[in-house]
Amino acid sequence: MKYLEVKVQRSTHALVAVAAVAMLGLSACGGGAQTAATVDAPALSDINPKDRSELAEGGNLRIGLTGMPTQWNYIAAGGADNNLSQILAFTAPANFILDEAAVATPNPNYVTDVEVSEPDVTPQVVTLKLNPEAKWNSGKSITWADYDATVKACNGENEAFDCASTDGYNQVAKVEKGADEFEVKITFKSTYPDWRAAFSTVFAADAVTDPKVFAEGQLDGLNNEWQAGPFVVDKIDKNTQRVYLKRNDKWWGEKAILDTVEFHALEGDLVASAFGNSETDVASTLATADQLQKAMQRQDHTIRKAGSPQWRHFTFNSQSGLLADKALRQAIVRGINRVAIAESDLVGLPVEPQKLMLGNHFFMPGQEGYEDNSGDFAYDPERAAKELDELGWKLEDGKKFRMKDGQELKVEYAMLTGIVTSENEGKLFQSDMEKIGVNVVFKNVPPADFGKTLQEGNFGIIAFTWVGTPYPMNNIGQIYGCESESNYSKVCSKEIEKNRELADVELDKQKRIGYANAADKAIWDEVMTLPLYRRMEFTAVPADLANYGAFGNVSIQPENVGFVKK
Repeated sequence: MKYLEVKVQRSTHALVAVAAVAMLGLSACGGGAQTAATVDAPALSDINPKDRSELAEGGNLRIGLTGMPTQWNYIAAGGADNNLSQILAFTAPANFILDEAAVATPNPNYVTDVEVSEPDVTPQVVTLKLNPEAKWNSGKSITWADYDATVKACNGENEAFDCASTDGYNQVAKVEKGADEFEVKITFKSTYPDWRAAFSTVFAADAVTDPKVFAEGQLDGLNNEWQAGPFVVDKIDKNTQRVYLKRNDKWWGEKAILDTVEFHALEGDLVASAFGNSETDVASTLATADQLQKAMQRQDHTIRKAGSPQWRHFTFNSQSGLLADKALRQAIVRGINRVAIAESDLVGLPVEPQKLMLGNHFFMPGQEGYEDNSGDFAYDPERAAKELDELGWKLEDGKKFRMKDGQELKVEYAMLTGIVTSENEGKLFQSDMEKIGVNVVFKNVPPADFGKTLQEGNFGIIAFTWVGTPYPMNNIGQIYGCESESNYSKVCSKEIEKNRELADVELDKQKRIGYANAADKAIWDEVMTLPLYRRMEFTAVPADLANYGAFGNVSIQPENVGFVKK
């Protein structure tokens, strides 16, 4: 089989709101083999938490990646890459520590205290008190000026900077020096409830002040001088596709347990095979039964499992031929057997597909705010057929597909060639549509053209995976807003815009959840994207590895990662 991960937009590290990753090869290749006990309910995290006193000092951790970054400035366009995110977790500032419920507390290595203005005060003011000991590896202190430079680079006002995202930064009115250089006073234009999403990290002013340096200064690898974590880059070997980290002797926090960390970029099933052959110690992209079985060849393995923020879906392009008709899109959705698709995609994996079905575009099951808003769009082929009749699409004698005014009812599915999941989901979709008289034609798209196909809107219906962050209500408009480049459905809804605007500034959490769910119901009604199911996160590691694995929302604390004492 072929497994491919294509980065479309953003990853979940640091500042961003939503990530789009096409986890395209998700279907099982090994039949129905049982690889582990069935997961009853997704855990929130599975990292084998241990106190530092229980860990053996030293050691090397080898982590498999699915590719080498091409732009190492995470905040720049093309930099927000999941592989880079995994590296930066060991080298870059992390202002907050998230628990399983995504509740954030300041990371004292960087931020010692936070003050937020009262809810009834507008504009909202957030004051960060920085750890005076925190320094960039250049020797310069991390100060308010770094925050000011980061915001000015990516608030959208200077077109010379091509940023991965302006989310959050574009809500800031000004950044000022507080009582001293280690106090950051951030004043927003109005209110911004998810301010932590934008300020979960900061970038060195030296790296983000000049547009040329911003775009080109880290094309070949991380500049250690602009990093500030418990590890630094020792070497990048592009021939062997490896990145080597070592302890940072300038680190002011608790000494890292590990001596070194090594990242090895591999392709597809090789990530699992390398772990199974004990060539790496972490395989975190296990998406198929076949990959899981490959990883389990290692004798000392354990598979850590947690609910994932990733979710498979169909995107409907409302500007593609007949799909411009909302009522037609609604009828089509009612003819899609989502449970059958999930069962087929996930065959052989230790999951119960029905427990992974998703009825919300923002919240995951079990998360505060989750409502299943899919009820009116449940699988009902009889209703779908009736609605098509009412729309004038009739099944004529001897015809396999419906006709209207001499035109056949035909929609296009963009199939990513050689990608098992895309092919599998397309064929099941085609079969479902045949039952109600809709002709689904396949448009073959090379995986390398996936991003271009999305950006140009050159598809009818396409399947891929969105990846969320711990801030599900942050910038609803990023995927569903009228002006967003990532709104691949091209639907512009006044109802969604109204609730997005309210959610963007509402500080009362319950009211905000209400606005988000109102927007979600409108997204279902418009048939912009059809959620299929959420994914489970499977990460293979040695059984004695602690504080690392399937994180869910939990933050990695890299200085505490290590191996349990024998």
